[in-house]
Amino acid sequence: MTDTATEISPKKTQPTLYDVCELSGVSSATVSRVFSGRAKVSEEVRKRVIDAAQQLSYEPSHAARALAGRKTNTLGAIFPEIASGFYADVLSGIDEVAAESGFDVLASFVGKRRSRPEMVKRLLRQGRVDALLLLNLENSTDLKPEALDQLPIILIDREISGSNLPVIGMDNVGGAEAMIEHLFEQGHRHIAVLTGPKGNHDSEQRLLGCQRAMTRLGLTLDPSLVWAGEFTTDSGALAAREFLDRRQPLPDAIFCLNDAMAIGMLSELQRAGISVPGDVALAGYDNVEAAAHLCLTSVACPMRLMGQVAARWAVDLITRNERPVGHRLQVRLVVRNSSAGKTRPPVLPAAAAACDAAPLRNVHRPGMTA
Repeated sequence: MTDTATEISPKKTQPTLYDVCELSGVSSATVSRVFSGRAKVSEEVRKRVIDAAQQLSYEPSHAARALAGRKTNTLGAIFPEIASGFYADVLSGIDEVAAESGFDVLASFVGKRRSRPEMVKRLLRQGRVDALLLLNLENSTDLKPEALDQLPIILIDREISGSNLPVIGMDNVGGAEAMIEHLFEQGHRHIAVLTGPKGNHDSEQRLLGCQRAMTRLGLTLDPSLVWAGEFTTDSGALAAREFLDRRQPLPDAIFCLNDAMAIGMLSELQRAGISVPGDVALAGYDNVEAAAHLCLTSVACPMRLMGQVAARWAVDLITRNERPVGHRLQVRLVVRNSSAGKTRPPVLPAAAAACDAAPLRNVHRPGMTA
């Protein structure tokens, strides 16, 4: 038996600034000055450093460039999750303005396994982005307002209590009030509400709008008709099944606080042989693309516009040091067949164009900024 020796190649590591120093024959301070561009260096030395960096495939790290005072020309965007058409529309608006302004976008998603403070620190304080856009993150003590206020951060859809950071949002309360008023006008008095996840800012604001409108109209929000959902299609279908299993009388109308749940609700009601709007009216919120195809009454939210405004604010903050004040964007009621009163002739399913025949109603309340 013979022994054979296997040669193990050393693990290749990323070239460092000190490798560039050694190859170019200049000090680390000189290499830093070359990359920062903030101090005069002779053309001969600059060429030696650049040639050495190219030969080693070396690029300055984000942190090194930040310490040198250079911009990354990158906007960071932190979202609660990835599985949402709402967030996709916001991100699309951010990317559109960023591209027009010569910026890249680095998007991250918190999910359930990541720490928000650590993500903010990693993206912003380590110099990986020039400004950060935070969308609808849960309010908690792990994000200290006094620490955030000094950073180039724009908030989307939700403020952080105690912080003075600029917020671009939408009128969730007014949109829900307008929907309840519309259902009331259609003759619906017993209205069920399917909410979003517990603690979700949009869901809480929309439920508040429902309560205000009902109080003003002399209606009562029956606790047994307030159902908990998760802003998903499956949770809408589940809420419908659970209600039908209780064999209780149908309400006049069901208002789902987002379209995904309304679509799941609609599918399950139809499967059970229940006519919409013949037996029960149905409405959603967000006005996603599928809502038009399903003739679903909804509230149109300016998700893409929110992303565009946030990105413009961030670019102005970076390039002009201009910090904006907060604004709230207008929403609008989109009336389709699903919310019709029982005495109104239904729109034929084949007449798809008729779904959007009803005029759009802008929702505008005092103090709102379009």
